[in-house]
Amino acid sequence: MRHSLRAAVMALLTVALLLGLGYLEFRVRDLSPEGPRELVVERGARAISVVERAGQHSLTPSWLVWCFARLQFGSLAFKAGVYDLGPGSSFHDLLRTMQRDSGRKLYWQALEGHNLAQLRQSLADLPFLRRESANLSDAALLERLRGHGEGAVAGNRSARNAGLDAIELGRKLDYLEGLFYPDRYRYVPGMSDVELLAAARKRQLLLLAEVWSRRPVDYPLYSAGELLTLASLIEKETGRAQDRQRVAAVFLNRIRLGMRLQSDPTVIYGRINRDPLAPITRSDLQEDHPFNTYTRYGLPPTPIAIPGKAALEAAIDPSAERSLYFVARGDGSSEFSETLQAHNAAVQRYLRGTQRNTSEAGRRS
Repeated sequence: MRHSLRAAVMALLTVALLLGLGYLEFRVRDLSPEGPRELVVERGARAISVVERAGQHSLTPSWLVWCFARLQFGSLAFKAGVYDLGPGSSFHDLLRTMQRDSGRKLYWQALEGHNLAQLRQSLADLPFLRRESANLSDAALLERLRGHGEGAVAGNRSARNAGLDAIELGRKLDYLEGLFYPDRYRYVPGMSDVELLAAARKRQLLLLAEVWSRRPVDYPLYSAGELLTLASLIEKETGRAQDRQRVAAVFLNRIRLGMRLQSDPTVIYGRINRDPLAPITRSDLQEDHPFNTYTRYGLPPTPIAIPGKAALEAAIDPSAERSLYFVARGDGSSEFSETLQAHNAAVQRYLRGTQRNTSEAGRRS
């Protein structure tokens, strides 16, 4: 009897010691004895696996620490993210930070004026992101993106008002260039790059539908795709916001008169090496291809970059002027002319003695 009582007391003491040690580890023990490190929690990770990874050198079982966490925090609905384990960080501190979503924020930036190749490269450089699109061609990527929420796009009121449905927005626009809304997108570890692209594409499609629905009755373009393409030229041609509507007016005036658009950025986009930093040459302007607006009439077959909302707005609301030409002044602004004679004089003033580079490309139109 005495032996059984002693065993029971020892068992209780052992349990109490284990519980006490576990509680101390949960509330006090430093998780980073070897200096700061980070804990990457992917979307969908189980709480017990997070506790196990955070306390790899724990003196008590992870299930016991997990029990204390459940008692303290309830459901253990932790947010995926990247969490720094600096000196002095305890399990309690870490789990509280995870519940509050107070870890390091991760973002992807889609920039106005970037083309699809640049966009895909920016995704490839992001940490903690699943790269599902890396081995997909542009055409295969388009098919993947069409499966992400296109029904919601088609059901949007702006799309319906514009006379656009899923076929118009998702199928007729059979390219990806320009079809991403420029913004900063948050992501968490475990997300796919396809998810980010799908979110940006959906927002751009909705914006395009809304802007297209406000086009004037006598608008000379025939589709939302043409509007997007024109807006991409405006985006690449303007160095300051005040010039967007004027550049739009030049291009639309030329379209109405049947003139070539003669936009250098389209030539740069269409040439084989696609190097945006390489100076444009006379042979580039003379080499015929679908994007060369010096040799071909009308708009290019697709956009050449991502246009922002301001460029799309300018494309349907140009300034009321008869200008047919513009040239870069070298300070980000442009000088506009109605006649070739006035334009040639402006070109001599602003380009004489200077080597034309890509920041000036196209602003001679």
